[in-house]
Amino acid sequence: MRWKSTVIPATLLLAALGTNCAIAACVPAGSTGLTTAVTLTSNSRLIGATVNATGCDIGIYVEPGTEKVLISGVTVTGANQHGIFVQDASRVTIQYSLVTGNGVAGNVCPAAGAPTPGCIAEDKGIELVGTSDSVVTHNVASHNRADGGIGVADDGPTDPGAPGTNPGNTNGAKNDIVSDNLVIDNSNGCGIVVAAYNQGTPVDNIQVVGNTVIGAAPTEGQEFPPQPDPLIGQIVVATDGPFAQVSNTQVVGNKLDGSELPGIVVHSNVFGDAISQTVIRDNVIADSGYYPGPPAQTPNDPGVLQGTTGIALIAEVGGNDTPSPVLTHTNVGSNTILNDKNGVWVCGTDNTNVHQLQGNSTNPYVVCKAGGN
Repeated sequence: MRWKSTVIPATLLLAALGTNCAIAACVPAGSTGLTTAVTLTSNSRLIGATVNATGCDIGIYVEPGTEKVLISGVTVTGANQHGIFVQDASRVTIQYSLVTGNGVAGNVCPAAGAPTPGCIAEDKGIELVGTSDSVVTHNVASHNRADGGIGVADDGPTDPGAPGTNPGNTNGAKNDIVSDNLVIDNSNGCGIVVAAYNQGTPVDNIQVVGNTVIGAAPTEGQEFPPQPDPLIGQIVVATDGPFAQVSNTQVVGNKLDGSELPGIVVHSNVFGDAISQTVIRDNVIADSGYYPGPPAQTPNDPGVLQGTTGIALIAEVGGNDTPSPVLTHTNVGSNTILNDKNGVWVCGTDNTNVHQLQGNSTNPYVVCKAGGN
């Protein structure tokens, strides 16, 4: 079957079960500045298809205002950036799908320094921005090369899933579930990320449950990154723009094996940021890493001198900008940390509860010089 249009109504999608989607041409993905092989609108179902998105920036794009979409048993490969990108939608289910070999021309924004032209902050295999009441479950996200595996974020003046010159609509993200996925060997970015970038678009009640995240552990004492395309692993909850907010995130029952950085990170980065009511429970974390950069005796973030770290809770306090970022009311319970020097690293936090830590970490609980309680 050869589709001349990639804006596909539900009736045509149902007729396409089990087929390969031969893409006639890439079309614009809304106002993102990217192109897509397939665009889905409300009440669409894409089941059992293979989308080869070679030459397009996105494999499957779920456009703003869309609701009630099912993507199931689909294989998406070859996209320049995202395999699946959902923007400003609701009640979207992505399940039992393979998203692999995307990000072939990835342009992720650098972690430090000025953004590069046209870069994308969250250039994941599967990325949801400004999207609520949606589920990403029982998928395999593997060998995506741009920026890791699965992301959930807000949308607004900064659209984390699009080039920086293309702002999105003003929407938070709430009540999303990322569960029981296998996220393995994705290059250059974190395995699963929950993040907020904009003021007034909070990210609330995101569940990251029962996933398996596999990356590569660093060699003790080496500086990061160890190779051109690091397999970073990790689960991250972060605020990445001024006055951004994330609340009520649950990171529960995940298994992490191998991470170039600390295994699970909660990071309030920028002035005015606030992360609150995070639950980290019943996770098994093994062979994690530490932050890059020159050796430092008293950093906020555990580096090469501080050693490998299972869980890091960090508010980047001590800068000149005010108000300082806040990380408060974090509950860390019944986690097992294996083969890491530090169990839980705490810096600049308030009302942190760490209990029933298990495993073999040398230092179960470490507080940075800036403090934390």
